[in-house]
Formats: sequence, C-alpha cells, structure tokens
Amino acid sequence: MTEVLAWDLLLRGLVGGVLLFHVVNLLVRGPRPAARAALCMFTLSLLAYLGCQRSELLVRIPAPLVWGVVALCTSSTAWLWLAARALFDDRFRWNWTHLGTGAGMIALGLASNAPRLATMLAGSEDPGLGPLTAWHAAAMVAFTAAAVWEVLRGWRDDLVEPRRVARRWVALGIGVYAAIALAVELTVRDRPIAPMLPALHVAGIGIVALGLALLVARRSLDVVLGLAPGIERQASGPAASALPESAPRRDAALPGASPAMQRLQRAMSDEHAYRREGLTVGSLAAHLGMGEAALRALINQELGYRNFNDFLHHYRLQEAAARLATEDLPILTIALDCGYGSIGPFNRAFRQRLGMTPTAYRAGTRLARKKPAG
Repeated sequence: MTEVLAWDLLLRGLVGGVLLFHVVNLLVRGPRPAARAALCMFTLSLLAYLGCQRSELLVRIPAPLVWGVVALCTSSTAWLWLAARALFDDRFRWNWTHLGTGAGMIALGLASNAPRLATMLAGSEDPGLGPLTAWHAAAMVAFTAAAVWEVLRGWRDDLVEPRRVARRWVALGIGVYAAIALAVELTVRDRPIAPMLPALHVAGIGIVALGLALLVARRSLDVVLGLAPGIERQASGPAASALPESAPRRDAALPGASPAMQRLQRAMSDEHAYRREGLTVGSLAAHLGMGEAALRALINQELGYRNFNDFLHHYRLQEAAARLATEDLPILTIALDCGYGSIGPFNRAFRQRLGMTPTAYRAGTRLARKKPAG
C-alpha cells in the first residue's frame, strides 16, 4: 500500500509540475489578460483537485489553506466553463455575472463538503454525504455540459486555424474527458475503489496538460489565444468605431490584391452578399467558388478577422450606420435589410461596436447635421 501511495504521489507531483508551467505561462503579461485569468483559474482548480483526492495530503497542510484548496477543487467545472468561454470569445471581459457564478459554485461546493471536511480535519468519523451533495453534483454536470457547448457552438465561425485545432482536439478533449471523469466519480462516490482508478484519472489530466504544453510550445500562447502573428490591434476611435475590435483597419481593395481578395471584395461591397440572413463560411465560399479553408485563411491572414461573424458585422453595421444617418425607415427594416434576422442581435452588435443604441446613433447624427457650421 505504501508503494502504491508513493507512485501515486510521484505521479501527482509530475502532473502538478506541468500544470504549474501553464500557470506561470498564463501569469506572464501578454494580450487578452481576461482570457489568461480565466484559464489560470481553471488550471489552479486542477492543481487543487490533485490534492483533494488524497486526504493524506489535506491533513498535512494548515486548515485555512485546506478550505481554499477545497473551494477551488469543488468549483473546477465552473472555471472550466469560464475558461472555454474566454478562450474562444475575442471580446471576453470579466463581469459580475462571471464572478458571481464562480463565487456561487465555490459556496455550493464548500457547503456540500463542509461537514465531511470539518470531521476529517478534526479526526472524527465521516458523516457521509450531505443534503446539498446532489445539488452540487447537478451543478458540476451542468457546467461541464456548458463548457462543451462553448467549444462547439462557434467552431465553424472561428477563422484562426490553430484555435480551430484547439477547439476540435484539445478543448473538446478536455470537455469530454471532464464529462467522463465526472460520471465515473459520481458513480463510485463513497464506494470502495481500486487504488489505480484515481491514478489513472490523474494520468489522464497529465496527458491533456502535457498536450497543451506541447501545443503552446509549438504555436506560442498568443497564437493559441487567437492572435494572428504580424497583425496588431488598432486603437479604437470615432472613425473606426463601426469596425470590430479584432480587425485591423485595412482595405481589401488595395492595389495588388490577389484575385481571390478582389473577388471577395466584390461579393461583399458590390453584390452585398452580407445581406443574406444566415450567411455562413460555407455558403460564402460556395458563392465565391473556393474552399472553406481557403476563405478562412483569406479573411484571417489578409484582413485580420478572427471570427466570421465579426467580418459580417463590419459590413452590416457599416451599411446600417450610414442608413440610420440618412434614411427615415424604421430601425427594424434597416436591420433586416442588412442581414439581421431580428432586432435583438442587431441592437446588441450595434451597441457593442459603436457604444450606443441605433436610436441614439440616429439622433446624434441628425443633431450634428443640424448644428450651424463654425
């Protein structure tokens, strides 16, 4: 038994070292700090999970630290969801909803495990599962499912090839593995298990973590986060406010543009292909007579967009802003004409990129026209 414990501790130490590498790499100052923070919280929760599985380790550290470790461990699926959301959403910013979600999961995890943890630290008899255990288990399942959904839902619109690879294999692998591990853990909870089962679980975490380390070492963390090399983010301002934050301000019709770029420019600017509701990368590629992969590379590498929806929003909002300033048509009519299926998505996209509602924008432009010059 002592030999098994020694190997188990050695394995946990090795996996913990790989996870610490990720923590340090994420803490280094760089672009997308909000996404780095979310990924760091999830990695720290995995580190805490390595310790929570072994009560022998918990009883050897100070009690206040034990509660902190358990808090991170029992809320790991919430941080998994936030990490997936942050990694694949270029505009992810921390808000009170995110913080409240993490805090709520910590509170539920501590409340469901507090009686058992208190008795363990006191050396008393284990009271068994508490009334909140089922609620905590349900929350873990829900957050794991939500994390998988975050990975899948924007996969086709992601234009960054390394990040698409991360979506398909690494991030989805984490979500699926977490779901399987959670199902096994809930099934065998409070039942006698072989010593090798926790070790296999730790080995699985280590394999995924090592795969991520190799991906980061090969591609660099910035690329995995979705930042195309050689493309710098431009400062936003009134003149550029209708453009998505993730796109550099370049003109697709510059002299010397490739035939494929010229064809794309004609489709968007002259043929107004963006007005088609539900336009996808695949349907636009078919319209242009080129492959999806080639179109993604064209939009991402030559124009700097990291998401196909951002690319569409650029053209749709550019036309909508111009028409709001000059036409008296209802806002809904303009939104539908520009390719939006309803007023809700149009209002959200408009406010996110221009910092005001379509109504306020229309009122402001008309007021500016009425002001006497000089």
